[in-house]
Amino acid sequence: MAQNRSYKMSRTRRTQTWFAGRSPVLLTPLVDMFTILLIFLLMSYSTGGQLMYMAQNVLMPESLSREQLEPAVEIAVATDRIYVDGEVIMDDLTEWYTEKKLLMPVLYENLKLKALKFKRMEAEVPLFHFAGKITVQADRAIPFHVLKKVLYTADRADFPRISLAVFQRD
Repeated sequence: MAQNRSYKMSRTRRTQTWFAGRSPVLLTPLVDMFTILLIFLLMSYSTGGQLMYMAQNVLMPESLSREQLEPAVEIAVATDRIYVDGEVIMDDLTEWYTEKKLLMPVLYENLKLKALKFKRMEAEVPLFHFAGKITVQADRAIPFHVLKKVLYTADRADFPRISLAVFQRD
C-alpha cells in the first residue's frame, strides 16, 4: 500500500514537472475553434456572378460589360445544335440558316414546358417568383438572323427578359 502511494506521488511529480510553466494543449477546443472559423469563412465567401454551363463548340464574343449574370434558363447556340440547360434539343441547325419562319417549334415547346413548370412552382411556393429570365450563349460564327429566331422563340415562350452571355474582356 505504501509502495502504491509512493508510485502515485512520483507519477504526480513527474506530470507536474513535465507541465511546469506550460499549460496542456487541449485538442477538442482547438478543433471546435477551427471548425467555427471554417464555417464563418465559407458563409462569408461570395463568388460574384452566376456560374454557367459552357456548351461545347461555342466560342462566345468578348465584351467590356461588367454586369453579372443572374440565375436563369440557359440556351446555348452552337454552329450545329442548340442546348437548353445543358441538354441538346436540336441536333441540326442547317435548315434554320435558310428557313424564313421566325418561330423554332422544337425550341418553343421545350421553353414553354419550362415556363409552365416555373409558373406551377410559383403558384405552389409562395417565395418563388417566375420572372421570365433567360440567358443566351451564342457562338460568334452564328449569323444574326439565326440568333434572332432563337431570341424571338424565347420571347414567344414567356421568356421576355433575355440576357446575352459574353466573355468579359479586361
